[in-house]
Amino acid sequence: MAETKTPTFGEINTIRDILMGEQMSEYDARFNQINEALNALEQRLGQRIEDWIAKQESAQQALEDRISQRLNHLEAQLNTQGKELGRKIDTVSSADRARLGSMLSELGQQISQLSEEA
Repeated sequence: MAETKTPTFGEINTIRDILMGEQMSEYDARFNQINEALNALEQRLGQRIEDWIAKQESAQQALEDRISQRLNHLEAQLNTQGKELGRKIDTVSSADRARLGSMLSELGQQISQLSEEA
């Protein structure tokens, strides 16, 4: 029985180069073109993502600033209205005390009149 020799890796490459040499060169060139195009696309996509992130951060900061201004404005309004309400309560309380004093004075006079008549 004849023994078959297994070709080595170098022999396989040599056979492949003989059979497909020109095509392999074309495949390698095409692969390099595709690889370069992919790298360029990856860089453009990366830049677009970075630009989008920067825009989003800027928009978020602007929104935070507007919210902060709005909250400060609302806080100032609340403080103003709280002070105004306090003044109104004081005014109403003073008026109520004056009316109550007047009513008590009238009641006292009526009681005195009733005491004198009895």
